[in-house]
Amino acid sequence: MTVEKTTFDAVDLVVWSGTGNTRRVAERVAEAARSHGSATRVLTAQSAGDEPLVARRLLGLLAPTHGFTAPWPLVKAALTLPSVRGTDAFVLVTRGGTRVAGRTVSGFEGTAAYLPAALLALRGAHVRAVGAIDMPLNWTVIVPSFGPESVAAIVERGDAQTDEFARRLLGGAHVYGGLGQLVVGVLILPLSLGYMLIARLLLAKMFFADDRCTSCGTCERNCPQSAVRLTKKRRRPYWTYDCQNCMRCMSNCPTGAIQGGQAWLLFYIWLASLPVATLGATALLDALGVSGGTAGGVVRLLFGYAWIVVAVWSAYAMLWFGLRVPGLRFVLSRATFTRRYRRYRGPADDA
Repeated sequence: MTVEKTTFDAVDLVVWSGTGNTRRVAERVAEAARSHGSATRVLTAQSAGDEPLVARRLLGLLAPTHGFTAPWPLVKAALTLPSVRGTDAFVLVTRGGTRVAGRTVSGFEGTAAYLPAALLALRGAHVRAVGAIDMPLNWTVIVPSFGPESVAAIVERGDAQTDEFARRLLGGAHVYGGLGQLVVGVLILPLSLGYMLIARLLLAKMFFADDRCTSCGTCERNCPQSAVRLTKKRRRPYWTYDCQNCMRCMSNCPTGAIQGGQAWLLFYIWLASLPVATLGATALLDALGVSGGTAGGVVRLLFGYAWIVVAVWSAYAMLWFGLRVPGLRFVLSRATFTRRYRRYRGPADDA
């Protein structure tokens, strides 16, 4: 990889990665920076705020695309990392590349890169580059992984994209890719917000461990959000609302025990659609003597969201307790398509 000499004394790459796709991209950018004299660190999004800052640094934020926008950990990093004012920065996201008829097709990142870049800019950072890299689609709770040949082809393309991005960035260029995707991403931003606020919660509660679970604790130890907990008595994994659907648990389970309950997701949607929130909001508004307007709309919105959270949590509790019953666990363990799905483990797993 040929890169012009960088003008940065240090490069800090703050990475949030699930199956390892984004971690691979970060390591390639780090390799390019180190080969040209920069002291480079690859930090996790969870620990980056505790690390001492270095003068004349280039700060990079890297994460996968979720719901056509940035995942919450990347948004949080852009909002909370200390001393970003005056710092040169860039944002680089990975997106789900696919293979169709022997051809690699780019994924869609929407607002995933420009949202955190805008937050950094508002905090006074000098955003030098924004980009997206194609890596294999890894949303195995919904679709099976690609075979080895397709994965290798997509990774090869991603590596080439990463090398070109690093060459231009470290050579002093300003790189702002994906502007066309940004326009579409802004148009579908309500869909992305719906994913971040609602769909992510439903998907988090799809995960469960079937009858092959050995209570080894790999899912709990490896979760980047500490969202998987093994209960003290039964040692069965439980997924909390902190889950970001990064697929690390499903991809790294040594027995392939972690599944996604598609049928249970339909039950969540049905339960959340019941008019409980409407009835509750109406009763409260009637008691307050409020018939509508902005206040009424806000109350109905809050009641609706609260009911979704409570309904899905309650339904998941039913699933989880059902899995504690051996005979019922056998039935529930087989009521999912993911038991037959090929798993995906990234080319540079950081678990």
